[in-house]
Amino acid sequence: MKKLLVHICCAPDALYFLERLREDYPDYELIGFFYDPNIHPYEEYLLRLEETKRACQKLGIELIEGEYNVEDWLIRVKGLEKEPERGQRCSICFDFRLERSARLAHELGCEGMTTTLLMSPKKKFEQLKESGEKVTKPYGIDFLAVNYRKGGGTQEMFRLTRENQIYQQDYCGCVHGLVNQKGEDALWDMVSFGGRPPGSKEETLFIKRLRTFCEAYSLEVREFEFPFLNWSVLEGGLWIGKEPVPSLVFPYSQSIRGKVRADVDRVVGNTLYLNKQFVRIVLVNKLESFPLERIPFTINPTFLVPDSYKDKLLSNRIDATLKTTFKEGVSRVLAVGSLSAESTVGFPADTLQDGKGLSIELIKAFIGDRREDIVGGKLLVLVLGAHSFGRIGQRFFEEVTGVRVESVVDYSSTQTQLL
Repeated sequence: MKKLLVHICCAPDALYFLERLREDYPDYELIGFFYDPNIHPYEEYLLRLEETKRACQKLGIELIEGEYNVEDWLIRVKGLEKEPERGQRCSICFDFRLERSARLAHELGCEGMTTTLLMSPKKKFEQLKESGEKVTKPYGIDFLAVNYRKGGGTQEMFRLTRENQIYQQDYCGCVHGLVNQKGEDALWDMVSFGGRPPGSKEETLFIKRLRTFCEAYSLEVREFEFPFLNWSVLEGGLWIGKEPVPSLVFPYSQSIRGKVRADVDRVVGNTLYLNKQFVRIVLVNKLESFPLERIPFTINPTFLVPDSYKDKLLSNRIDATLKTTFKEGVSRVLAVGSLSAESTVGFPADTLQDGKGLSIELIKAFIGDRREDIVGGKLLVLVLGAHSFGRIGQRFFEEVTGVRVESVVDYSSTQTQLL
């Protein structure tokens, strides 16, 4: 059987394209090649790669991952940062990725090569065709410039993306396209807060990887996506003189204007109220993050501080700074098993502010151990997005399905505790 290398840019463009190739070229063995060092940031690259793996797994197509040599790509397009979509930067980008694909096709002994970029409504077909034919000619490989956008192909691509709950990116992929298309909002795609914060690409990737794992075992899976009010800390801290005070910021705290110098105005239980800008300090026995049971109804700038600092805080002036952001966010719940299962158990997908969270290996092991119960309708496993922010994912899932989540595994649980 002849072999056809298919350069794959992303899962939304791939599903329908690969299905049509199989129908139109039944004598070819399809080999997928994900080579996209243009995608930025790296978290976005990993997310698109994971969804491409899932698409190829669904179709039973081998997938090879190329190098993420983003530095080489940046050098190649230097000076073309302001080029519009479909401009000269795109031509150079196509040449860069497709030449590497043609080289691999030659090494694998492929007779033909094509790219799912041909499916994208945002790309110029003739521009891709010219690039593909140019890079394959030295290797004596045919470039298949198939146009599957016509005849309702684009609409079918969108339908399959929705039906398979594929992650749908909201920009082309490269850092220059990101900035040009999103402007100031591009910052939120490029900033990482560490761990898997609610609504982050890292949280989404965690859930998508678990979905790929479950689908490999033919388990019933479904995602429930939901919007929520997201919150993040940009910077902040407490000081007594020049001495920093160990602290964590309580979720949904608002920003402090500039730098405030204040005194404790009153003490109520374990909470110290400062006399400026509504700042609060909550004294805790152990400095660690914890999930909120509910989103707070007030947004005072609030710090968690070890109670060993109480005397110093009461007898000295306190300097405080805090910058936070409130932003529309999207997260999801992954349901593994039947919604009519006899019992349910949830696993938080996100991590706490101090980095505490469950490993993907722990959840995979649990699902593997309880696979028969899941298949048999005895157990429904839920992976809950944005759980640390007032159990948002859990509450949303219960609201839209009517299924009660009976128990949720703690953020610090170990595999031994789950047995």
